[in-house]
Amino acid sequence: MKYDLSKKPTRGAQRTLEAFSKTMFNLLAKKSFESISVNEICEISNFPRATFYNYFDDKYDLLNYCWHLLSNQIYLNEPSNVASDKILSTLFDRTYYLLSSHNELLNDILKNNPSNSSLINHFSSYLKRVIQNIFHEYLDFSSKDMPLELVVDHFSNTVMLILEAIFLKKQPISLEEAHKYLTFLLGHLIVESPENN
Repeated sequence: MKYDLSKKPTRGAQRTLEAFSKTMFNLLAKKSFESISVNEICEISNFPRATFYNYFDDKYDLLNYCWHLLSNQIYLNEPSNVASDKILSTLFDRTYYLLSSHNELLNDILKNNPSNSSLINHFSSYLKRVIQNIFHEYLDFSSKDMPLELVVDHFSNTVMLILEAIFLKKQPISLEEAHKYLTFLLGHLIVESPENN
């Protein structure tokens, strides 16, 4: 991404980023991503193209920023308070709540961008990478004879499989019901703490 997310934005930069991301979300709710142009984004946002390219390489870069804004809600603020064996369920719950709180926006986007579209695949891939990064940071399987990379892939694939079915393929179920799916698919890994073995 062209814009450096590690630095705190100035008030002006924050206003500009907000205008571009809000425009992108509004357009995605009305039309397919493929039919959206940088010119259209700039016109609706009331910024010249030069300003857009100061922040983003292209509309895909802006899309990454939009996904970044959404996925920020699932990061663990105080991970030291979350036991290693609770990371899976905690992260699953946070991602479920994230998607649930933006369900109306997702449904609007899905009207013009089907669940098998490149846009939705891009969103799923982005969210999966975020989940993988969190698992990499906080999972501890050092006492197991199992590569962490394999566990991270297994956990993130399963979490996304369930959440995609619920929110992107429109098979809505409650969080309690979703926990039953998670327990069925990863039950022994949820119950067992790596430190307890």
